[in-house]
Amino acid sequence: MSDISKQILSDHKVSITNPRILVLEALLDSKNPLTVDELQSKLSGSVAKSTLYRVLNDLKKIKILHEFTSPDNSTVVELLLEDHSHHHHLFCSDCGEIIDVEMSGEFENLLAKEIKKIEKQFNFLIQDHRVEMFGVCTDQCANCK
Repeated sequence: MSDISKQILSDHKVSITNPRILVLEALLDSKNPLTVDELQSKLSGSVAKSTLYRVLNDLKKIKILHEFTSPDNSTVVELLLEDHSHHHHLFCSDCGEIIDVEMSGEFENLLAKEIKKIEKQFNFLIQDHRVEMFGVCTDQCANCK
């Protein structure tokens, strides 16, 4: 998988370092967003926490990492690559699972129209938006069993 990580860094004209490769591989391996603590755990001590934060900042600067805050105020990160579309998140208050959710095109179009109205009303340029949904997993969730 390091070839993919190296290609991503090369495509974005960022120097290829071992910590960047390790962090990218861990993020590519994950199906869902990860808290920084989960990512650190997944790296099994192969990247110091201070280095991890520097790498995450580097990935944010080249606009391939999205960072947001979970309901419990943990920092959550996920890769934003060309093959990933705009999406929102479900948060489970029982197990902490964060699930990516894509809304219908119809919903996104209606939301975009509302955002335009809000921009005009408040003379404000909205650069991004999120829809976050909170609840609990069903008994089918491996984390909640």
